[in-house]
Amino acid sequence: VAQADIDDVPLPNDFQVRMTLQDDYPMIMSGFVKQDLETVMQFYRDKLGEPITVTEDIGRYTYFYNVAGKKVKIGFYQQEAWCEISIMMTE
Repeated sequence: VAQADIDDVPLPNDFQVRMTLQDDYPMIMSGFVKQDLETVMQFYRDKLGEPITVTEDIGRYTYFYNVAGKKVKIGFYQQEAWCEISIMMTE
């Protein structure tokens, strides 16, 4: 059985990794893209379909998915010309 890995989560082409932890669950990756929030959120809807759940808290949006049988949480936050993306995969 192939183990799901955070690499199974698609990334926009200009994603710049700031931090990655993928030795054990929860696997975490965070970074930035030079795109606006709506474009990045649409990228994930196009790649992974409609999220199971969407939350919003003071401009921070979070999409919840199942990817390769694992729970995935993708957070988005707009910072001027950059959009921060945080991805967490749990068992």
